[in-house]
Amino acid sequence: MSRDDWQGTGIGIVIGVGVGVALGMLFATKTGEQTREAIAENVKDGFNRAMGKGKDISNRLQDKFGDVKDQVDRAADAGEQF
Repeated sequence: MSRDDWQGTGIGIVIGVGVGVALGMLFATKTGEQTREAIAENVKDGFNRAMGKGKDISNRLQDKFGDVKDQVDRAADAGEQF
């Protein structure tokens, strides 16, 4: 593509984005405040789910490490008996 083609494409994209934003604002079903509240609530929910998953994974890892430690202790005790 030549430089003029890229400039035309860039201008077309900017105009398209501007028209899309204008139409979105015109036909929005919620006010800006309602939209911000909905976004904030979704972010909080996502964060809480991620934290819950992280805690679950942490608990599972602690259990596994505890199991491995027990196995190592038993193996060490068995080795001492010989």
